Amino acid sequence: MEKKSISAVVLAGGNSRRMGQNKALLKLGSKTMIEIVIDKLQTVFQEVIVVTNTPREYPMLKSVHFAKDRLEVEEKSSLVGLYTGIIEASNEYVFAVACDMPLLNIPLIQYMKANLGDEDVFIPHLEGHYQPLHAIYGKGCIEPMAKLLQKEDYKIINFFHEVKVQTLQQETIKQFDPYLQSFINVNNYEEYMKLKTLYF
Repeated sequence: MEKKSISAVVLAGGNSRRMGQNKALLKLGSKTMIEIVIDKLQTVFQEVIVVTNTPREYPMLKSVHFAKDRLEVEEKSSLVGLYTGIIEASNEYVFAVACDMPLLNIPLIQYMKANLGDEDVFIPHLEGHYQPLHAIYGKGCIEPMAKLLQKEDYKIINFFHEVKVQTLQQETIKQFDPYLQSFINVNNYEEYMKLKTLYF
């Protein structure tokens, strides 16, 4: 299998409506959540792109490339950030995650990177659901994403019928991450406190 060049993209959307503050800047131990995510990604990827409209909030991040959303939309949308990250990447593919996923599993990411074929999307599938913010996307996704955005449809998986998709099944994921911790993110203060108490 030909080895593909892949960048990492971190979506850092700013203030969370449910938390009333920027999740990326929440502390877990001595570091912010986004620092933990970036540190892990930089062990696997040479290029790490942080998509944010407020790069000044992240003076602590070193050796990353900041990108602002390519489109202004009223609805807060991961699709816009993902679209931006794929366009900005110097490589043909990106591995995309959110800024509030501090339990990323490096061996799992390395497995995904090593097993990427000629598909446009390589995405985990857990308990009947895609995991679009722990997935690899190619430049071939840009045009279908743009069409979706023009229709003001912001659901990432809604362009999948137009591209070649390979799924990563739960049994394989569990070989690396038995408790599926990679996919834990923070949506409210209670989840943050639970994460902090259990893992940090």
